[in-house]
Amino acid sequence: MPQVPESVDTSFVESLKTDISGIFSGQIAHYTPEKITDEFRKAVRDPSLMADEAFAPNLFFLVRKKEVRDLLDDVSKQVSGNQLKPAAQVSALKTMYALGGANERNVVDYLVSQALAQLVQSGQPPESSPYVAAAERIGGPRTLVALQRLNSDAASRQRAAEQQSPGNHALIGRLDKVRTSLEGKAYLLGRKQAIAVKPDAERTADLARVYLRRTAGLACWAYRELMDQATPEAGAAVEAVVSRELPGFLPTSGLTPEDRAKRLLDLQLRGVALLERMNATLTDPEWDLLNQNRSMMLSRESFFYPKCDWEEILDAS
Repeated sequence: MPQVPESVDTSFVESLKTDISGIFSGQIAHYTPEKITDEFRKAVRDPSLMADEAFAPNLFFLVRKKEVRDLLDDVSKQVSGNQLKPAAQVSALKTMYALGGANERNVVDYLVSQALAQLVQSGQPPESSPYVAAAERIGGPRTLVALQRLNSDAASRQRAAEQQSPGNHALIGRLDKVRTSLEGKAYLLGRKQAIAVKPDAERTADLARVYLRRTAGLACWAYRELMDQATPEAGAAVEAVVSRELPGFLPTSGLTPEDRAKRLLDLQLRGVALLERMNATLTDPEWDLLNQNRSMMLSRESFFYPKCDWEEILDAS
């Protein structure tokens, strides 16, 4: 007699059919990796749940939010099965990117680039695609090429509208917004790819610069990359940036001496805190700097010791 698949916990399903991101993440805080693993493996055998446009994306979100690495192969199978709806497929790709290594990220890059190429051929508006929304966060070199193509097409559509319907300001404004968004995505992914291809020491130094400069759209990604490659060699490359370059990160004018000193101290503390989190060997003056300012740093913990979890890197708007 065929065995009936075990049902997914009702409360688990109800939780994942609601918003579980940002300020609402508290409702999933109690789920352990073991619980998530158990419920995930039951859920993927339920076609109705995997077709649910709220539950399925959240299921993959939960796996990467909690970093349940034991489920990487399970997630990869769901991606390759090609049965997921687009939003769930993109969420699964994000989870593959977050939990996987170079091989998984190459697969993600290929699949996203293919989805973007199909979007170009279809002529559908890029702003409607969840693949576009995630492209600069999980893409690689192939995705960058596809994004640049999308951006070029968007610019052509805008120019055509300006020539053919110069009085249609609503249309031109909408097309300009789409083009600007794609241009920004291509720029960010281009920055990431330019850093990724550098030799190890140069790449690590660039990641430190991006993090310490708090570069919009890239700072948390850079921090996470640094944490994931926290070797003695990486620590030495970051130390060189922290000890030599920080004054150059400040504006050359427009700051009072007091403001300049305060901002430089913040940079120094943020840099040394980064080294501390990377388990690098700190100098005696660096330890003194941390110990003298520890109370203040803990009161601004998110600045000096950011969490930069996968939700912030891959999902935060």
